[in-house]
Amino acid sequence: MPPKKKITLTDNQKYELCLYANSTKENRAHYVNWVEQKWGVEVDKTTITRILQTREKRLSTEIIQPNQKRHKPVTYPELEVALKEFVLNYQHRAILSDAILIEKAKLIAEGLGISENKLQFSNGWLQGFKRRNGIRQQKLQGEAASADQTAILEALPILREKCANYSPERIYNMDETGLFYWYIIKLLL
Repeated sequence: MPPKKKITLTDNQKYELCLYANSTKENRAHYVNWVEQKWGVEVDKTTITRILQTREKRLSTEIIQPNQKRHKPVTYPELEVALKEFVLNYQHRAILSDAILIEKAKLIAEGLGISENKLQFSNGWLQGFKRRNGIRQQKLQGEAASADQTAILEALPILREKCANYSPERIYNMDETGLFYWYIIKLLL
C-alpha cells in the first residue's frame, strides 16, 4: 500500500470539525469518515486527535485567515500586539501609510529594547504583519475623503443652534436639495 499523502486542514475546516465534535460525541474513526465525506480528503486518526486536543482554543479564537493551514510563530509577539493596538486606535482618525506603520514599529521596538539589527522592518515584514492581523488599508472616497473631522466637530453645535429656530419640515439636507434641483431641471427640459 502506498504511503498516505500528507493532508493539512485549513483553520476554517479545523474550526468546523471542533464544532461538529462538540455537538456529537463520537470516536476518532467517525470523525475521520465525516471529514472525508465533507471535504473529500483523507486524514489520519492522529490528525483528528491533535486538532481536538486544542478544541477549546480553536473555538474561542477568531479566525482571521480561514484558508491558512500553518502558523509560523512571530519572533516578537509583544511588538506585534503593540503595533496592532496602535493601528486599531488610529485607523479611523488618520490615514496610516506603510511608512508611518514602519516608523511606529521601529519606535515600539526601541521602547521594548529590541535592537535594530535583530529585526528588519522591510515592506515584506509589514505585509506579513498586515496579513496576520487582518489589516487592510482602505482608501477614503467621495465625501468621506474630503471631510475635515475637526471642522465638523467644531461646526456641529453652531449648526444645531441655528436649526433650532426652524421646524424639521423646513430643514433640508443639501443632498436632498441637490436631487430636488436636478428634478426641477429635468422637468423644465
